[in-house]
Amino acid sequence: MDDDLPTQYEVIVVGTGLVECVVAAAAARVGKKVLHIDKNDYYGVQWASFTLKGAQQWVDEVTTTPAPTPPGDCELEEGEQLVGVANPSEDYSGVRQTWHVPKEPLPSPSPEPAAAAPVEQVVKEEGSGGESTQVTGTPDTPPATPQDTAQDAVQAMPQDTAQDAVEATAQGVAQEMPQADQTQDSTTMKSEKEESGGKKEWSQEELLNLSRKFNLDLAPKLLYSQGPMVELLISSNIARYVEFKCISRVLTWLGGDEGNLLVVPCSRSDVFTTSAVTLVEKRLLMKFLEFCHQYDRHPEQLEEHLDKPFVDFLRSKKLTDNLIHFVTEAIGMVGEGAGCKEGLERTRAFLTSLGRYGTTPFLFSMYGSGELPQAFCRLCAVFEGIYILRKPVSSLVVHSPSHTCRGLLSEGQRFTCNHLVMSASHAPRDYLPRDGSTQGVSRAVFLTDRSILPHEKEQLTLLRVPAKEGNPIPVTVLEVGPGTHVCPKDLYCVHMTCQGTDAESDLRVVVERLLTTEADDTSSKPRIVWSLYFNQVDHSGCDLETSMPGNLYLCPGPNTDLDYDLAIEQARSIFGRMFPGEEFLPRAPDPEEIAFDNQGTEPKQGDTFEGDDSAEGKGDGVEGQGKEAEKTEQVLEVKEQTEKEQEKEEIAKEQGESEEVKE
Repeated sequence: MDDDLPTQYEVIVVGTGLVECVVAAAAARVGKKVLHIDKNDYYGVQWASFTLKGAQQWVDEVTTTPAPTPPGDCELEEGEQLVGVANPSEDYSGVRQTWHVPKEPLPSPSPEPAAAAPVEQVVKEEGSGGESTQVTGTPDTPPATPQDTAQDAVQAMPQDTAQDAVEATAQGVAQEMPQADQTQDSTTMKSEKEESGGKKEWSQEELLNLSRKFNLDLAPKLLYSQGPMVELLISSNIARYVEFKCISRVLTWLGGDEGNLLVVPCSRSDVFTTSAVTLVEKRLLMKFLEFCHQYDRHPEQLEEHLDKPFVDFLRSKKLTDNLIHFVTEAIGMVGEGAGCKEGLERTRAFLTSLGRYGTTPFLFSMYGSGELPQAFCRLCAVFEGIYILRKPVSSLVVHSPSHTCRGLLSEGQRFTCNHLVMSASHAPRDYLPRDGSTQGVSRAVFLTDRSILPHEKEQLTLLRVPAKEGNPIPVTVLEVGPGTHVCPKDLYCVHMTCQGTDAESDLRVVVERLLTTEADDTSSKPRIVWSLYFNQVDHSGCDLETSMPGNLYLCPGPNTDLDYDLAIEQARSIFGRMFPGEEFLPRAPDPEEIAFDNQGTEPKQGDTFEGDDSAEGKGDGVEGQGKEAEKTEQVLEVKEQTEKEQEKEEIAKEQGESEEVKE
């Protein structure tokens, strides 16, 4: 394939992160020749989603010191030099996964050595007295009695329900004693705990067998219903490639270590039905939210507060400490040090997205956030973009006199381009700023056996734990269940994200408040089945333009923001610098709207599967058209005659059958 692959492109994109994929799709959509490559065998890079086994393989990759990539060799023109690229694994640290369940399923306790006898066969017989069930075994094994089957069932039950089952079984046996020939099959007896949705005991083996049912995100994010990502998906017609589900509830943590979770009132009806705020507070909150929705129409009320903290402005509006907590930590989702304008903008973004698709303003991508980069890749491929995975880049070809990048070297083959777009994690380290602007992101992924706040229906939950009362850093918690195809039934996936450099230390307080690793049936906290901690380097706040060649564009990875707004802004900026004046991701036509170049032309000889006789009738001019029309009429007449004959035969057949029935 490499021998037939073109080597000259207008745009080459290295890495399949979200920003890179958006730029590639935008370039291909306006007719540019695009090559998109990635050294991995999966899409997404730092934005990827993995199966459970895939996550384990990813851990092995980033924790193993890779062999240095040779710079390669090719013929260079005068002034050109090869510049080695970095390994993206260097942007990860503190990666650690832990199993909190046994390796194999726990064996079921066997009551007696005789229980190892061959499996019993249930035989149903019909007699004059109705249907009875008889349990038969081997010739050496006597038929099971109600007492035997009850004992087997009780010993197979969890310990906390065994006593109840003994009493219920004893009562049933006493009622059935007069009818000794009717017995109960032990296989039909289920524990009350399983029927009531209790905890399932998992093992590593069971989870790995269900590996393909997991879609675990490295960088989970949400979409505001009226945000830039949703608008771009709709306007570009890329929304047809992805599915979403609405976040069903927003929670907040109120109190210290002994605090509790509360549901945040999002809509007008929620505000007036919640018991978390008083009647007076409800009126104050509604009045303030209405002001935030149109705050730019009242500049006179903001003049003296624009350079002050958002909290001071809230106090000037007579909001209580309880309401300030809800507005800053659950609605605006800003810290206490945030400015007034930032707080108002974030609050309005929350309010304007309410009610468009659900009761909360947020959407989550089905099958994980890693689906979004792939959606843009699909559009790029539709418009003739070329994709190659497992294609590592060894070095860039840089022309020093003009300070431009002329292409790259991959597996000994040189590719040239007018514009080169690549992930900052792939970029040569000399091109990245060293001014301390790089930040760190602490992340954790947990598989749990129940929700952090159980509900009769499965909930998609967003929670922001504030940086106070013992928690040093604000932490964003996202919990999704099997309804999003992120994990199998009876499990939940919990993501935690914050700024930091040591994930386990940064997230310890929140983990201890919400989750547990102990297999204690009396605990109300979800039990952790599997956990993964890691840290990422955040380049989103860095200057990625100053020190690089003029036609090289670096894309930062994900940051701690909840949404995709910054990623879309960065993609727009890169595309605008590459192609000034071009439209960014115009609407892609639906398949039925596409008009091919040869549409409406007469097929030539050999273009169809028709024989030579039919081709002769397709002469030029009126004569050929007349012959074709005559032939079409003849075919239609034959078809009509055939259908009439079939109808007559069916009517005659039905009449004959009816006469036989009468006789």
